[in-house]
Amino acid sequence: MIDQAVEAFSGIGPLGVGSCADCNLLWFDRSGSISLTPRAVLGLFQYIGQAADTAKATLASTFHCPRCAGALALTYDLQRSTRFTYWRCANDLGQLFTFNQFLREKNFIRSPSQAELAKLRDTVRQISCSQCGGPIDLTTDTACTHCGASIALIDPDGVAKAVHELTIGQASTSPRTEEQNSVAFSNAQLDALFDLQRMSRHEGNSDLLAIGVAAIGALVGGLLSQ
Repeated sequence: MIDQAVEAFSGIGPLGVGSCADCNLLWFDRSGSISLTPRAVLGLFQYIGQAADTAKATLASTFHCPRCAGALALTYDLQRSTRFTYWRCANDLGQLFTFNQFLREKNFIRSPSQAELAKLRDTVRQISCSQCGGPIDLTTDTACTHCGASIALIDPDGVAKAVHELTIGQASTSPRTEEQNSVAFSNAQLDALFDLQRMSRHEGNSDLLAIGVAAIGALVGGLLSQ
């Protein structure tokens, strides 16, 4: 796992974050996930997008704290109406998130509409579960038969809100509105999701969440570089 320091809100100082692209895991010192600035959240979103095509390692059934070596406890939490899980250090030294659960905590995930599902069924028959990697047959299922996770897409509105919070905090003569960002991100995701060439490259192994975050992550990277 690679350690780095990212921005946190005033009074907390730089926050230690560990990341592993192969395992799709993020470690946050203390209760750091809720302390991230919009720029830090979007930076991690971009990182997850860049890691989308990385070979995935099988997750272990148990984890230990990288700070105290104690066993981490699986924890269930709620952010607004979104349920998510993570592993917590008993000594409050940090939290371990999968990429999927981090995106859920930040309200970056939504279910596809009926129209999107119908178009996906016409485009690709089988996708991979973004949570466990198991196959989902779109002709019969709307959730993973292995772990029960529903089909999920990146929510452009959630990403646009984070970008809006970032841009209004920066000096800019004409910042893009949240609505403009949402439209741009929606178009990027739709283009990526229904790109037949992209789907054919991932035949039988199309992770809709990974495809969406990779597409929108490229736009986020451009905004962060400004």
